[in-house]
This record gives sequence, structure tokens and C-alpha cells, in this order.
Amino acid sequence: MCCALAMAYYDRRAARILKRDGGKTGEVIQLKDVKDFPASLWVICIICVAYYVTVFPFIGLGLVFFEMKFDMDPSEANLVNSLVYVISAGASPVFGFLIDRTGKNIFWVLTGVTFTLGCHAILAFTFVNPFFPMITMGLAYSVLASALWPMVALIIPEYQLGTAYGLMQSIQNLGLAIVAQVAGSIVDAKGYLLLEVFNLAWLCVALIATVLLYLMDASKGGKLNLAAWKRKALAAAEPEKKPL
Repeated sequence: MCCALAMAYYDRRAARILKRDGGKTGEVIQLKDVKDFPASLWVICIICVAYYVTVFPFIGLGLVFFEMKFDMDPSEANLVNSLVYVISAGASPVFGFLIDRTGKNIFWVLTGVTFTLGCHAILAFTFVNPFFPMITMGLAYSVLASALWPMVALIIPEYQLGTAYGLMQSIQNLGLAIVAQVAGSIVDAKGYLLLEVFNLAWLCVALIATVLLYLMDASKGGKLNLAAWKRKALAAAEPEKKPL
């Protein structure tokens, strides 16, 4: 709460110094505007749900998986199971900076989904030391998060961004709530191999949705997959951002 209050103070101070009120367009967000959001936003939401349901529920159930399949003791299994979060804590700022410098967001999302797909396949069908796929999954998770969420700001006007991000977060949480229950039921009834097949199916959905997003974006000028320098040049030429 202290941080939130401090942020509110500095935001108001910055608005006063930079005279942000003078640049307002007069446009006001309404809940009914959700129906007018571009199709590309809904595809991004599909990618978000289809990807994250293969990470969070898996980590929630992963401790016993590593103990049973790889014959690990609880402390070692816990270490492997936490690698995705540990790796992403350090890698996310690095990949965020890299993606800001290079652009090509859809390419990076495709990379993150593909590598995560490979990691789950290795965990499901081989006995390769799980440290390798889990470290790789942590890197892929960082790449996807750094590339996916900023794309919303490229296709939605600033005055609607809060609603768009709130919608995306709500859809993600709903998907996680449902899939976590399904994943637990799969493990109880059929075991971890079928759970991994379930995860692979979701990642295939994310992969198809990413390709679809690329095609939709390419048909409208390819803004989401532009190199960073081209995007800056376009923003300078068109100060008023329009949704795709």
C-alpha cells in the first residue's frame, strides 16, 4: 500500500510537471467498448491462456512428478520445480530489454511457445535430466511474457488500455482456475504422462494462435512484428495510434 500511495503521488506530480491534462482527447472508456476491440486482442488472449495453463498448473503438480519419474528426493525435486520462477526472475528484465531493442514481438512469442513445447515433450517422453528442460522453460517463459503483454499497447488506444489488460488478466485467471482443476483430475485418474500430453495439446493451440496472429497482423501492415527502429519511425510519422 505504501508503494501504491508513493506511485500515485509521483504520477500526479509528473502529470502536473508534464502538463498531461493538456493532451487529453476527451475520449472516455465504456464497458461496451469491449465488443469493438480488434480481433488480434482476442487472439492474444487465447495465446495467453493456452500458454500459461501449461506452466502454472504444471509447477503446482510438479513436485510429485519429479519425485516419481526421476527418483528425486523432495529437496531436489523442489529445486527443479522452482527453476522456472528462479530463472525468470533474472532473465525477464534481460529479455525485456532485448525485445524493446529488437522488436519482432510475434517472433519472440513464437520462440517462447516452441521452446516450451519442446521442454514438455522432453519431460513427457524421455528421461533426460530435468534440470535442462526446466531451465530452458524458465528462459522461454521469460521471453514469452516480455513479448506478449506489450503487444496489447500496440493495438489498443491508450484510454482503453486498462480495460484491455483487465480483460486479458480476467480471461487468463478464468482459464487457470478451470484448467488447474482439470489437470488435477487428470493426474489422479490417468497419471502424469497424460497430463503432459494435455499440456502439449494446449501449447499446440498457442502455436496455432501465434501463427494466426502473425497472418492477421501481416494482412494489416505487420505492426506487431516490426523491428523496433521501424516501429519508432512509424510512431513518429503517425502520432495518433490507431487500433489494428
